[in-house]
Amino acid sequence: MLHSRRNALFLLHFIVFIWGFTGILGKLIDQSTLHLVLTRTWIGMVGLVAVALWMGKSLSPNTPDLKHYLLTGAIITAHWITFYGAIKLSTASIAAACLSTSTVFTALLEPFWFKRRIRSYEVVLGSIVVAALLLIFGLETKFRVGIAVATLSALFSAWFNVINAVLVKRDHAIRIGFYEMLSVVLIIGGYLLVTNDLPPLFWELPTKDLVYQLILGLVCTSFAFVAGIAVMKQLSPFTVMLTVNLEPVYTIIIALMIWGAEERLTLGSYLGIALILACLFVNGWLQRKRPDEVVEPDPLAQV
Repeated sequence: MLHSRRNALFLLHFIVFIWGFTGILGKLIDQSTLHLVLTRTWIGMVGLVAVALWMGKSLSPNTPDLKHYLLTGAIITAHWITFYGAIKLSTASIAAACLSTSTVFTALLEPFWFKRRIRSYEVVLGSIVVAALLLIFGLETKFRVGIAVATLSALFSAWFNVINAVLVKRDHAIRIGFYEMLSVVLIIGGYLLVTNDLPPLFWELPTKDLVYQLILGLVCTSFAFVAGIAVMKQLSPFTVMLTVNLEPVYTIIIALMIWGAEERLTLGSYLGIALILACLFVNGWLQRKRPDEVVEPDPLAQV
């Protein structure tokens, strides 16, 4: 179990590094938020079909959890729309860093879904992350709307990750991811169809957007999304969400390399990043000291 957990942690950190590019790509792609999300998602779906065929995994809809996959997809839709919307309203660094508040939301949601007590250290660590977030961005008055939208995105992120931690106990991550993405495509695609605002066909995109969408859809979505669900077989949602707080660190570093002064932060911001890293270290240490819990959560069984 320890060896599997170590592998899961390594994979999780690699996934988060990949996710660090999502905000960058969202800013680089010249598409509206809904067009960007729809294009990204159906490319991701195609990638999942290819992976399922290669691994011999069934994508049959004959599963009692199908309705839960589709409903969770609606939450993911809200998360992606608010995340990329926040990038358009502020900066890639701000949108990514605001996702750190997902730690607090997860600390509050996970006990409900897993029928356990709230762990005091999770609340403390989550609160420190929020304090670090405030330290990083202080009084960024011109980006207040973007910060609010990104924080809402963090709530949706925590919500669907906690639900997926339940679902992955009963099915493989590829089928879960496929139907959740199908839900995103149906919701956004249906809305754009009704409003007569469908995005251009894939091959009609500018070369730059085409390349970035392929990276976003296949690497950051197909691979990272499924792997992110799979690691929750070994890791708790709180550990996953706390580690995801490294995403803004990677995004900030990459953004600085691309846009320079436009994304540069103050000394206080870097102290905030250090606080986030300290929380990651403390959580890992506490998780190692805690005996593995045998949890059989089934809060969806009666739905």
